[in-house]
Amino acid sequence: MDRLPQGASSSPESDTLNRFNAYFELVSANTRALMEAAFALRYQVYCVERKFEDPARQQGGLETDQFDRHAVHSLLFHRSCEEAIGTARLILPEARPNSLPIQQLLKNHGLNAADYFPSEATAEISRFAVSKEFRRRDFGLEAPLSAEADRERRSYLPCLGLVQILLRQSIDLGVEYWGAVMEPQLLRWLAMLGICFEPIGPMVSHHGLRQPSYCHLPTMLRELARTKPEFWYVVTNGGELVYAPAVAADLRQVA
Repeated sequence: MDRLPQGASSSPESDTLNRFNAYFELVSANTRALMEAAFALRYQVYCVERKFEDPARQQGGLETDQFDRHAVHSLLFHRSCEEAIGTARLILPEARPNSLPIQQLLKNHGLNAADYFPSEATAEISRFAVSKEFRRRDFGLEAPLSAEADRERRSYLPCLGLVQILLRQSIDLGVEYWGAVMEPQLLRWLAMLGICFEPIGPMVSHHGLRQPSYCHLPTMLRELARTKPEFWYVVTNGGELVYAPAVAADLRQVA
């Protein structure tokens, strides 16, 4: 894991990041074994827990689809149990019109995605999940989780961690916008954490009611620094992951 910059003093913001790093680890799923771990976790969440996908249509206990071929995948591990407990992916645009699922969905509803975000600088967040089963399990550990470790696994930190690795991947890939088709409950949860998406049109029926949305990352980070500096510190890994120096300056004024 990346560490806080040397010389960083203790503060509520850095303490939150230290808590995250103490209990969680982020990994890009860039090997076959790690990708299969992500697909297995997706099967647990989307086929078993949420009944979102039909398990009979998935093979070997792995949930996959056609978009995995042009996506980057990530995993969130809990250090105490050394098990993957969260996952997300970024679907990347291809050199053809409406290659992202959200673009095709908007087109089918008479909306033009280009009115909201540029195709070449946009990736779509998908399969963003932390297993509910993980939040309930004791994992059969020889020593039970401490009260603090148990509290953190049920907290907002896993969600912020997934946002952090998606941000890291986005900066590396030159992605400036996120598109998403999310459950309203997840959008509300993210907004409560300061990760705000703008809705596009009305909700649509897509495995239940979903809201097409987008997020301009530099704008979101500036607002996150202003309104939730301790969460900004986790999402940006202590200020490492930013699009412009003005974001860090904003945080120094707030902190």
